Amino acid sequence: MTNIEQKYAQLTAAQKDIFAGYGLRQVKHFVEISLPNIEPSLPENTQVQGVNAEGKVQAINLDTQQVYIWISDLQWQERQVKAMHIDLKEDILKIWEIFNLQAYELIDLSHIHRDFLNQLYV
Repeated sequence: MTNIEQKYAQLTAAQKDIFAGYGLRQVKHFVEISLPNIEPSLPENTQVQGVNAEGKVQAINLDTQQVYIWISDLQWQERQVKAMHIDLKEDILKIWEIFNLQAYELIDLSHIHRDFLNQLYV
């Protein structure tokens, strides 16, 4: 991957946290594999918010504000959620776009973020 520094510089603070925490491989997996599999089963008027602090994909009903989490790769479950940090879907999609991740195979993305961050903070 080329121009990693320039691409990284385009990220917001929240997106840099996602980059460091998830890595490019997990970002690609979320956008290209997880979302297409889970979004079709969303309850009506519900949209994915992102990944919550427990590492679960979270969605919210836009009318009722009911929160749902994706469980066991099988279904959405209603949940009462206390305020917690959510890595937003929009930020994950932006990372996918900036780094042009559709052009790479998952396996090729395994260590790029770690190698880059190690170089950045040496």
